[in-house]
Amino acid sequence: MRRERWFLVAATLTLLLAAFFRLWLLIDVPPGLAQDEVLDAGMPAYILAGNHAFFFRQGYGHEPLYHYWGIPFHLTLGENALAARLPAVTLGLLLVALTLRWARREFGSFTAVLAGIGLAISWWPIVFSRVGIRPILEPVLLLLFAWFWPKRPVWAGLFLGLSLYSYTGARVVFAIPALLAIILFLTQRHAAANWRKQVSGALIVLGVALVVSLPLFLTLRADPTLQQRVDQLAGPLEALQAGDPAPILQSVVNTLGVFSFTGDPRWTYTLPDRPLFDWGTAVFFYVGLLVALWRWRQPKFAFVLIWLAVTLIPSAVTPQSPSTVRLVGALPVVYLLLGMGITAVYGYLVRAKSVSAIRVLVTAVLVALLAVNVYRTVNDGFVRWPQAETTRLSHYQTVLLDMARHWNENPAENLVVAEAFYEPIDRDSLIFNLGTDPQARWVQTGPEVAGAIVWPMGGNGRLYVPEFAPIHPTLLAAAGIPKEPLFRSEAEPSFAVYALPEQLQFAGTHLNPGISFANVVTLEGYTLYPLESEKILHLVTLWRVDAPLPSDLRAFIHVVDEGGNLVAQHDGFDAAPAELQVGDYVIQHHVIDLSSVFGVVQLHAGLYTLHDQTRLKPVGQSMEIVVLGAGMNIDEK
Repeated sequence: MRRERWFLVAATLTLLLAAFFRLWLLIDVPPGLAQDEVLDAGMPAYILAGNHAFFFRQGYGHEPLYHYWGIPFHLTLGENALAARLPAVTLGLLLVALTLRWARREFGSFTAVLAGIGLAISWWPIVFSRVGIRPILEPVLLLLFAWFWPKRPVWAGLFLGLSLYSYTGARVVFAIPALLAIILFLTQRHAAANWRKQVSGALIVLGVALVVSLPLFLTLRADPTLQQRVDQLAGPLEALQAGDPAPILQSVVNTLGVFSFTGDPRWTYTLPDRPLFDWGTAVFFYVGLLVALWRWRQPKFAFVLIWLAVTLIPSAVTPQSPSTVRLVGALPVVYLLLGMGITAVYGYLVRAKSVSAIRVLVTAVLVALLAVNVYRTVNDGFVRWPQAETTRLSHYQTVLLDMARHWNENPAENLVVAEAFYEPIDRDSLIFNLGTDPQARWVQTGPEVAGAIVWPMGGNGRLYVPEFAPIHPTLLAAAGIPKEPLFRSEAEPSFAVYALPEQLQFAGTHLNPGISFANVVTLEGYTLYPLESEKILHLVTLWRVDAPLPSDLRAFIHVVDEGGNLVAQHDGFDAAPAELQVGDYVIQHHVIDLSSVFGVVQLHAGLYTLHDQTRLKPVGQSMEIVVLGAGMNIDEK
């Protein structure tokens, strides 16, 4: 009874500790939503709209189960960052709870609590319990498979089969019951009376799992293009098939070293090259691994070793290894082995003669080790990693989170947001960060594009620009916007906020009347700037939106010589057409290199749709283009 009470108290405190590390600063760490999180958070609405599948095409191919798990959160909380991350948080807590229960049954209370504490405070399980993506579901389902093994093989097979619907890395889990059946046959047929039952149970698990996962594999066989991500990660295996084992051998070495020698090389989920354990903790993990290897003939230890080996495979056969996300299926057994190692060392030392002194010493060491791991998690995971510029700029849309917070504190009637390269998922990310749809207009700015500004219908707008994608001074001047912003943020990546004029301002030639293209958009005017010394031409055009626009609308400026030959051009419409509203004005910047052009030329303007290269015809005109002004004489210099 006392042991029951001790375990209940210890397990409860462990779960509270796990909850703290999974909920503390949830919106700020990771620093903003990643595109994968936004995609996953949008899937429940997609499913509720009647779209069901055994495998979704979105995001280079997604297993479906996590998206169905997210539906209650979507229905309860709506579209916001909390709803995006809480599904992973709940699975992360379930992972700790299931590990506590399963490990206690198989290996005792002390080992179970140690494994649970490791899961609760270590950065690897914490980060995948905070990022709103699907991999954390895999170890939860594997734990349910382990819970029902070996007494209920049908249930065990059900959850093993379901794990394949959680994450791509789970496709290797069939090897667990297959290898277990072989091990049991080799080791138990002379030593155990019920070895036939154990072997047949493992085969039942394998058979049920195959039946459960069959619809997934039939779906992928019917359309191999669904799983683009698998093809992207096939490099080492393809090299091996071509006779070059070096890439896969390097991946294997990197993966085996992840516990103390190597680390994930990417910034996506952790500081790069950070091993899973510090060396003090790693020693106990290796002791636990040695204990399991020493006792491998016992089914439960064989089971743990096989589980670990199989779940290392997805990282060991893919590039950029070790990959902490592809290793996520190993989470329960890695921390179980850590608990086993501590238990073994503690048990050995307290059996020494000076029991009390040794026990105090070992307890002090364990408390110190706990403190080191908590410090390492807080310092590396909650401070250094989320504050690093690479994390904030390259892997998480931190600037959109910062913009959303500023907008909530300083709302205006109309919102215009700039991005270096706009994608619809950027709009969705802003909506999830705001918790509401501001009907923002979106433009592209920065050194890689010419850029545009939208003057929204009704005026009273604010333009938010990330400073890694600044607006060209020519464009600001053409729109009548001062160079100095109203506000500039301090955090990196920083952003600037500009006030859009109450009334549309455009310095240049106004066409009267404007020229309508297919009755959806009208060319209202243009400004031609003097040719720069490098013979770079800057042209700004003004467009009014008259109807919903094609999402792939493009503008072109052609430079044509006296013989009608195209000698230079600029193609681009840097406002997102699908986000524009009737009555909006688009001020588009065009930059044209005329360094190899000389003589008299004309400027032709027009519009087309990218998918079919079809031009929009000006209303009432026979030509598909508009001539801007008189001819220009370009000096040969």
